[in-house]
Amino acid sequence: MSTKDDKSRPLLVAVWPGMGQVALTAGYYLMSRLHMHETKPLPSQDLFDVDQVDIQDGLVQTARLPKTRIFLWKDPEKRQDVIVLIGEAQPPAGKLTFCERLLDYAERLGVREVYTFAAMVTDSGLRAPARVCGVATHAEGRDRIRKAGVDILSAGHLTGLNGILLGVAAQRGLQGIGLLGEMPAIVAQVPFAKASAAVLGVFGRLTGVRLELRELEDYGRSVENQLADAIDQLQKAVQQQVEAVAEPPPAATPAEPPAKPGLSEEERWHVESLFAQAARERSKTFELKRELDRLGVFELYEDRFLDLFRKPHEPGA
Repeated sequence: MSTKDDKSRPLLVAVWPGMGQVALTAGYYLMSRLHMHETKPLPSQDLFDVDQVDIQDGLVQTARLPKTRIFLWKDPEKRQDVIVLIGEAQPPAGKLTFCERLLDYAERLGVREVYTFAAMVTDSGLRAPARVCGVATHAEGRDRIRKAGVDILSAGHLTGLNGILLGVAAQRGLQGIGLLGEMPAIVAQVPFAKASAAVLGVFGRLTGVRLELRELEDYGRSVENQLADAIDQLQKAVQQQVEAVAEPPPAATPAEPPAKPGLSEEERWHVESLFAQAARERSKTFELKRELDRLGVFELYEDRFLDLFRKPHEPGA
């Protein structure tokens, strides 16, 4: 049973890359809206190995291990502080060790409640209303999920750290809740912000953390419309090919040269201007994230993006 003192303790939200970037997008938006700042990263690089190195302009780049970064928000109304963990990757082995290490850190800060976000891929339609399912480590949490109008995931399993962290939290007697945002299987490889917005909506109802979700919901609708247009064009192209099977092939035309990878000078200037705005005003960071996603270059700028959340007096800020 939660006590009044428990409610004043910080919450831990942990997210990692996954289908539709549902968890990461929710985590980044949470950081942006709460104007969070980065603290020392969780030591975890000993649990990772290197499988490849990048090549740029013919030069082999220095091998880089994934980071596990931590961001803090102090509630000015002293109701509910929030800690967000952003993992660049999940360790290939040692997942239990990782979770124990993370919860050791969290408990030293007084954390008694842990949240994870994830995607739930189904055969739902692209335009179907966003749905969230929840799981909990204790009956009290399950009852809270039900009272929030959220479906309970009654059976099955959670793969990866999204589930393992909750299992380790249960062993320690910590309250844990997992929120899964539904998304269509047909677009599992595309950022699906509608599910992220639905997850954060439930998170806000469960925790009392006030979040303005309009920007994320607009982003979700924009992505949804683009996907619907792309699917419609694909279906028309397939139909045209089917109708043209019996027709003689058209005369060959010279192939257009492939587009050069990377950003144009105009796009680079636009990205730099957004970085400058975000450095001055933390609330602009999600607009920057959205544009980097649109251009397909977020991974190239990820470290620089996360550096925006450092405290102003920290080196390199």
